[in-house]
Amino acid sequence: MKSLWCFFLLAPLCLSLSCGSSRQLQSISISQTVVGTRIQFVATGKFSSMPTTVSPLPADWTIGLMAPPPPQFTYTLTTTPYVIDCSNAMPNPPLPVVAFAPNDPSAPMSGTTKNVVTASASFTCP
Repeated sequence: MKSLWCFFLLAPLCLSLSCGSSRQLQSISISQTVVGTRIQFVATGKFSSMPTTVSPLPADWTIGLMAPPPPQFTYTLTTTPYVIDCSNAMPNPPLPVVAFAPNDPSAPMSGTTKNVVTASASFTCP
């Protein structure tokens, strides 16, 4: 009886661990908020399984498209909003803001990977 009780306790745990390994980041969206002369960007991630939406998504940020994409990305993830200060000199037209993150949600907060999901957003300074 005791072993049957342990089975019912451990079976859901094992199932959740085996299913969790297939969860992947599918897409990123970027929202922006203007605060005075600053624009704050926040990434939201859509995943293949629950929870399907994560915001803020831990992401790395850059200015300008990564073309051609590097063969391996070095990243440092953060949930802190990315901020553009429009009071500084900006190229005209401004380059897009790009967020990227490993498609594996269990990746460490910094490292290297070949597989990332990216999103870009254009902006206009106020």
